[in-house]
Amino acid sequence: MNRLRHLVTTFGALRAMLVIGVVALIVVAPFSDGPPASSGWPLVRGVIAPTLFVIMVFVLSLDITMSLVFMSDRQGSERRRLQRIALTETVLLVAMLAAWTPLVVRLLRALD
Repeated sequence: MNRLRHLVTTFGALRAMLVIGVVALIVVAPFSDGPPASSGWPLVRGVIAPTLFVIMVFVLSLDITMSLVFMSDRQGSERRRLQRIALTETVLLVAMLAAWTPLVVRLLRALD
């Protein structure tokens, strides 16, 4: 509970939810190889999670960019906070891309 409180105070509530959502997408990635279904867990792993993956790539990229833009204007502890946010989100973006790469490669090969 203390780590969650620290995450919310450091990142803010919306960024904390973003981080938790991205971590959940990283965890779900290995299970998203089956065919999509219309209900239950197969719907989540086959339709919802891949869709959220694509959305989160753009959301994380935008938030990293905006953190860097705001960081250029700040000094001291606020600048360090924004650096920490940008670094954490960059690591999460790379981890999420690595986790979802096998599915993306399979989908692109299926197009041939």
